[in-house]
This record gives sequence, C-alpha cells and structure tokens, in this order.
Amino acid sequence: MIRRVGPGRSKALPLAAGLLAAGLLAGCGGSSAAHDAGPTTPPAGSSGAGSPSGLAGDGEGSAPRSTIVTTPRPSLTTPHGVREVDGSCPYIGASAFADAEGDRVGRVTVLQSRPVGCRFYFQYDPTALVGEITVNVFRTPTEAYNAMVLSAKGHPEVQSYTDVGNGAVAFQTPLQGTATWQCVFARGRSVVTVRTRQPYPALNAVNLARELVPKFGG
Repeated sequence: MIRRVGPGRSKALPLAAGLLAAGLLAGCGGSSAAHDAGPTTPPAGSSGAGSPSGLAGDGEGSAPRSTIVTTPRPSLTTPHGVREVDGSCPYIGASAFADAEGDRVGRVTVLQSRPVGCRFYFQYDPTALVGEITVNVFRTPTEAYNAMVLSAKGHPEVQSYTDVGNGAVAFQTPLQGTATWQCVFARGRSVVTVRTRQPYPALNAVNLARELVPKFGG
C-alpha cells in the first residue's frame, strides 16, 4: 500500500509485523516509522541492534531518501548450481574469516557467480561448510537497500545494525541442515550476504560483515 505524500511523491507504509517485523524501507523527506522486531535484547557487544526499520541514511554512498520502487520488489539471488573452484577469496583471507567466524578454516573455494562469491570449509572436514559470502548488485543504492531489508521477510528473530555499511539485518537460515546466523548488509549498489555456521549469537556474522564493508564501494 502506498500513501501519497505530495505531488509525484509517495511513501511506503510499514510492512506487516508478522512478515518482516519492519517499518519503512526508504522513505521520503527523511521521515521513518519504527516497529519492534524479534528479540528486544541484542547479544552482548552487538551495539546498534534493533528492528530493521528506519535504516535509510543520507549522504554519499547511502540509500537515498527518494520514493522507493515497490513493484517489483527487489530480491536477492542465491548461488544454486554455481560452479565453485579452489582459490583465495577476494574479500577476506581464510585466517581472518576463521578468527571472526569462530571455526578453523581449511579449504576455500570461489563461486563462479557474478560478482564472485566465496565458501569456507572446516579444517578437519572438507565437506563441512563453515561460511559463505555472496554478492548481489542492483541498479541503484535504494534498490540494494530495500533488497537488504526484504531479505529478512518472515524472520521474527531479525536484528538490525545501522552501523554496518548503509544498514544490515541478521537472522537465521539453514546451513547444511542447521539453523545458523547470517548477516546481510547494503553498501552502495551492492548487497552482501555473510553466512556462518554459528547457531547463536548473531555477533560472529555481524563482525564478519563489518570486516567486509571496506571491500565494497559506497
């Protein structure tokens, strides 16, 4: 549903709390609406956590406060069936990933997607995936930001971090059959998804995201 704000301008109404537990994606004129989502108490040390509403920033490299594109809704693609080859991840080294994620890393592969992604496997079991990084690029920073917010749709446990890139959300998804935490952040026209093997808390995925932000232009 769209509320008219003025001639030629519109503003997205908050999504249903049961679907995204979020408010505005990117509003007009700098205003926003906030709604509580999921856990009200973030994990220790995760300053900036909260509901994913009101994340839109301003200034160069952030999602502009213009009328949002609501149809079609921007969404992320996942690397199903994408070929992976052994190699070094261009975004983060294996040891730095291991330090932030919490598991020892052995094999590292590069996903032959565009842009490329990375996978990290456990040092003592080359079939056990401990982390994955994928990147989606959109036409505008606004579309990228909205895709980041919408990625948390249907996750009442979602936490948001306004200080990671242009905004980030963290929530749980299955990784090789186990519900683990991932962090999705927007940075300019890019949306980066960082998946970990950690079932709790979200802090490992969020710390990884913080390390990756400088690799992506604003």
